[in-house]
Amino acid sequence: MILYLANAFLLWSLCVAQLNEVSQPVSLQTLNLGDSATIECYIKSLMTKRVWYKLTTERKLQLVASFDSHYRRSVLSDEFDWRYSVYFDKVDSHLNIAATSWDDVGTYFCGVMHLNDIQFGSGTFLMLKGAKMISDSVVQQPESQSVQSGDSVTLSCSVHSGQCPAEHISVMWLKNSDHSAPEMIYSPGNENTCQTVSGVASCVNNLLIRNFSDDGAGIYHCVVTSCGQILFGNGTKLISDCKFLTDVAIQDGEHLKITELKSQRDDTWSECMYLSVKKYN
Repeated sequence: MILYLANAFLLWSLCVAQLNEVSQPVSLQTLNLGDSATIECYIKSLMTKRVWYKLTTERKLQLVASFDSHYRRSVLSDEFDWRYSVYFDKVDSHLNIAATSWDDVGTYFCGVMHLNDIQFGSGTFLMLKGAKMISDSVVQQPESQSVQSGDSVTLSCSVHSGQCPAEHISVMWLKNSDHSAPEMIYSPGNENTCQTVSGVASCVNNLLIRNFSDDGAGIYHCVVTSCGQILFGNGTKLISDCKFLTDVAIQDGEHLKITELKSQRDDTWSECMYLSVKKYN
């Protein structure tokens, strides 16, 4: 009964904003295939009814477990076997996975159940290392691109498979940056465009980034699920590119002193400097 209630509450509250009372400090967790995983969650809420949900790489939402920290009992969904368990007390609500397999890859959300909604943490994406993660069948364009603040940019990911039909191919995007935590990107309406020619399925997924800013700089990998196999693209590096800027100084209200300021940039980002006006006495 608890499982059915949890599903009903979730459908009610998919758009509920995340609150600070649910914290998942690790946004991306990478392990070797077969290792054990502990996905951390810390809860400040006094509410005792809690849940774990998984968003698969095929964008299917699954209830993993529901539990009550007051009565200290938990219920796992039928799809999740003995390898899954939940450790919880008044603050901790950690999800443990033993002997990880490819089926475990996905984003895990910890939540607190209220009367008519669920308040979620920011999510933890669990990725497993394996041999053939970077595949020649996944092509990203462009390899790198400089983008000015406020502009839009489109990233493309192409997938070719002679063994997996198009309906079993899905694509997500992962952003890595030296200046922020890794994050998974789920873009509404970002669907694959697929066709099958001579038994080979080809899919293209485009990610449109509008109103680019310095925070958007980094390396974007497309993450492809192809009949249960997880493949990575080789990545597209976006570099924040500032124009040459002008410093205007006003002297006695009559003469202008103009100096061009060059932007400073490292491999992945730049610090923009904007037009300034100074008065000389």
